[in-house]
Amino acid sequence: MKRGPGSGKAFFGAAVALVAVVVIAVVVLIAVSGGDERPAQGGPAVSVGRPADSGSSPQSYSSSPSTDAYRGIAERAKDARPLTEAEAFPESDRTLTVKEAGARLKLVGSRLDADCAQAVWGSAVADELRRGGCSQAVRGMYADTKKGYALSVTILNLNTSADADRFVAALGQVRGGGFVRPLTDVPGGVTASPAPDELARFGQGFGAARGLAMGHYAVIAWAQRLDGTGDPTDEALLALLIEGGKAPAVLGRAAAAL
Repeated sequence: MKRGPGSGKAFFGAAVALVAVVVIAVVVLIAVSGGDERPAQGGPAVSVGRPADSGSSPQSYSSSPSTDAYRGIAERAKDARPLTEAEAFPESDRTLTVKEAGARLKLVGSRLDADCAQAVWGSAVADELRRGGCSQAVRGMYADTKKGYALSVTILNLNTSADADRFVAALGQVRGGGFVRPLTDVPGGVTASPAPDELARFGQGFGAARGLAMGHYAVIAWAQRLDGTGDPTDEALLALLIEGGKAPAVLGRAAAAL
């Protein structure tokens, strides 16, 4: 089923409210249980090297700035512990069930890079990461090739929420001249079944992406049908983007910091 014009904003508005509820719920659970180098807040100097010169971009992109729900992690100086792959993609979140797509997407690859340039293409995008003091890029790829869906998730560890706000907005401004790189663009990036060639079409045809600033983190979800079909009102793709934007590691840290 597809939504009418303007319904995408309402769909994502409901998703933002849902994420706020998730943050509050996690708080309760915790209560009871070669580029320019610059000093990074909450850590040592970081280096963003040279990115790939070319790559793919989604046809549809939207972004949202950070909200008060993430005020406790607005600065990396107050959230200095580095992310790990296991934290970003825990065992409990390695399969995503998306009823709107009738699909169960499994994590088929993940990767952590200290040089954030490895996770993007385009010099303008790398410049924004350098300006924001990006210290880590964590990427994951989910897929259900039988149903024909794939989802890329990228988490970037920046200095402040202002840096994250600026970065997710910049991706929309430079699209066509730079974007994040899904693991399908990285040799050996997809390490589990399905075979990499089954996901070779990711980045071709129609794709939808959404960038969320969540405190000092930028989370970019990118969803596609592997046959390249779809449009900005495709309910299945919108649902995939919501799943990709939940980022359990970031939600957990935000909840713990409140």
